[in-house]
Amino acid sequence: MIYFISYDIANPKRLCKVAKTLENYGVRVQYSFFECEMEQKVLENLKRDLLEIINMKYDSLRIYPLCEDCSKKTISCGNGDIFVPSSFMIL
Repeated sequence: MIYFISYDIANPKRLCKVAKTLENYGVRVQYSFFECEMEQKVLENLKRDLLEIINMKYDSLRIYPLCEDCSKKTISCGNGDIFVPSSFMIL
């Protein structure tokens, strides 16, 4: 499944760690926004890793699932291509 992951991190050190972690799982499409394709188990591992980094009081992390039917209806305007995932994970 494809997931959109966005974040707002208050501390620069945590911000860098979150971004570096997400770079191992997907493609950055905007500054604090990633598109990732992964199985549920991988998502749970990623979520666990991110929750160890963020501060729940000051930071925000959002994970939005995108079903296959909705993915096919995606519209992109302006600069950039629509993300066409091919399963990958960089470690």
